[in-house]
Amino acid sequence: MKWSENYKFLANDTDMNDIVSPSAVLKYMQDTANCNMEGGRPSYNELFERGLAFILSRIYIKFYSPLRSHEEVASESWPAPSRGVTFNRCYRISRDGIPAAEAVSMWALAGVEDRRLHRVSELEHGYGEDEPLEITLPRLKIPDEAEMNLKGKRRIEYADTDINGHLNNTRYPDILLSYAIPMKGLRVTEMNISFISEVPLGCELSFYYGMLDGVHYIRSVKEDGSVNAEAAVMVETIE
Repeated sequence: MKWSENYKFLANDTDMNDIVSPSAVLKYMQDTANCNMEGGRPSYNELFERGLAFILSRIYIKFYSPLRSHEEVASESWPAPSRGVTFNRCYRISRDGIPAAEAVSMWALAGVEDRRLHRVSELEHGYGEDEPLEITLPRLKIPDEAEMNLKGKRRIEYADTDINGHLNNTRYPDILLSYAIPMKGLRVTEMNISFISEVPLGCELSFYYGMLDGVHYIRSVKEDGSVNAEAAVMVETIE
């Protein structure tokens, strides 16, 4: 059963091109997922009170057409069939009944303190389930041939964090793009992000960028040298 919410984009959801930014799109997708959890129980906050949290592992978003401020859209989210320690969830944002963006994602349910992963069979919930989107979540591996060069550094601040005190996953798309190519006149058509390790408040990230065969690659690295996240992005000129 798909959970649906209606939204109207705000003016401050848009970027320099006057279109809704990838992070803003992801924000509405995940708000719909949180509404699904609140409606079906347990909610995200109820899980957190039990010492559990869903941690995003991978997400692949396809942007079919630009979205603009004050447009009204329907946003859907639903769990897809899952097993083991991987929880699959899908998202769709539609304008006038036509999909404008879709995403597939993989999550882990982990203990907030002990970081122990919990199996799908351990969580009793009323979120429902539906068939997955006809989108496969591609494996992400930055090719060795893509020369990754340091583009800049950023320290994680209060404005970046979530309830866990880590960099909020809805912030990643826009932050990663900030250390890739100049986005003036361009829009993202596909974005594949792999979340490898969490970043706490105060941690400094270094961002590396490279391009190969038309694909833009970004990698964020923590102060201890461990990889935080990797992304593969496709863009096109805005007509």
